[in-house]
Amino acid sequence: MKKNIDIIFLIEGSNMGNKDIDHMLPFLYFLEKSKKIEFTAKGFILDGDNSSIYNKDPRTEFLSNIKKVELVYLNKTKVLNILNKLLFLKSNLIIIKIFNSILDKLINKFLQIKLSKTNWEKKVGENFSKSKRPLIFTLQANKKIINIVSKLKIINKKAKWIVLPHGTTICDNKMVHNLHLDKSQKIKKNNQFDKTDYIFKTSNRDLKDAISMGLKKYKGKVIGSPRFCNEWLKLKSDLKLDGKKIIINNKKKIRILFLLPKEFINIFTDELIRTIDFLSSYNEFEIKTVNYYFYPKLPKYLDSRQNLQKYLVSDQYSTSQLINWSQIVFHAGSGVIFESFMKNRITVFPKYLTCNTLISAEYGAGINLNNRDDLRRLCNEAVKSIDKLEKNYKKRNFHSINNFLNDFVQTHKNSVIRNIEKSVLSSIKN
Repeated sequence: MKKNIDIIFLIEGSNMGNKDIDHMLPFLYFLEKSKKIEFTAKGFILDGDNSSIYNKDPRTEFLSNIKKVELVYLNKTKVLNILNKLLFLKSNLIIIKIFNSILDKLINKFLQIKLSKTNWEKKVGENFSKSKRPLIFTLQANKKIINIVSKLKIINKKAKWIVLPHGTTICDNKMVHNLHLDKSQKIKKNNQFDKTDYIFKTSNRDLKDAISMGLKKYKGKVIGSPRFCNEWLKLKSDLKLDGKKIIINNKKKIRILFLLPKEFINIFTDELIRTIDFLSSYNEFEIKTVNYYFYPKLPKYLDSRQNLQKYLVSDQYSTSQLINWSQIVFHAGSGVIFESFMKNRITVFPKYLTCNTLISAEYGAGINLNNRDDLRRLCNEAVKSIDKLEKNYKKRNFHSINNFLNDFVQTHKNSVIRNIEKSVLSSIKN
């Protein structure tokens, strides 16, 4: 017989890409396909109407259409929608940055007041309040989430709180950000682990890191990556959840996507600009860059090049469609890179752009460039024959990429769907 469970899940909206939906959707979809679990679920989007939800993002619509899943927009107001659209205007201008900072604080204060007045017992309904197997799924464990979860646990004292993966570790070093300048390494204990019942991780490495920070071993379970596993990538392509396709204008051009890094993760900005300059100097290349912000600021002569186009995340195209369009993907520290590896794109990490050490490079996955000489050799090899480069890439990198993906996405070829089912059943049992 199937186990009946009642789920409440919380989603913090985002103006840029809506990552929470990307992580929550495949998890719930796979759970719905379980032969051992039957559930009803009610999801609350905490941060009002953002651009992707307001425009009826296909992912959000698909989530709403999953059997027995109800999606509730807690802060659906016209005022908040207008404020979010204003905040969406990103720029390197100082005046815009100051404006966004003030506006962001106003929005957060507005949401904080609204959330504090929420009648959660009325919102969750009887399915959850009277359930014998109530579960709460979130993707974060911040103060706002902890506050809401504590109220939900009062409504039903049997409720278990499970934190789902919101990504995975991509750097081997610990001092990842610009401001990480501690003279001695300190393992910070995460007090939030005491408040959670279970935490699902994508990899054994992530689980070990969490245990070193105070997570009790029995609370951690490894499920792989629902967002980037084979089953989900194929399914979302078939269901056209990635939005509109990108038309290939010139099949003779070599298509390059550059997943630009965030500035604060130890990036050498000048060298990043020089690399973009060098790549776009090849007339044989068509280059698209994508980032959360207008970083880096390019000089006018470079910004005006015909073969260089810049995009913000989820502004015109999804990152998935940009990867589909590309033949070569450059990166310098992005969680989305797993999708590039899974789709067998020539994946390139110019190591000289950052003082971080990426785990993918430690595995030898993809092409890892030590300097601009390596970049030049790669570019000339691509111009000479992109087909030959692709063939050699797959041959040389097959084992290293497989090992990397087995550890961080597929959990050694186990079904991610099966891992989810086993982990949830185990949580109920305990």
